Amino acid sequence: MRPVLARPEQSPFSAELLSIIRRALRAAVQAPSDVAALDISAEALLAVASLVQSEVRHG
Repeated sequence: MRPVLARPEQSPFSAELLSIIRRALRAAVQAPSDVAALDISAEALLAVASLVQSEVRHG
């Protein structure tokens, strides 16, 4: 599903960040344990960090 921008000034970068966060929150809520939810959160944080690093490199 293509992310829909909530506001016209919202960039595709922001939309991708929100998408990562939403997916992680949904998955963490449904995780079978607290540890699994933390693992999901950690993966999302790593994905956000990677996205931010690539955005910084490419301006």
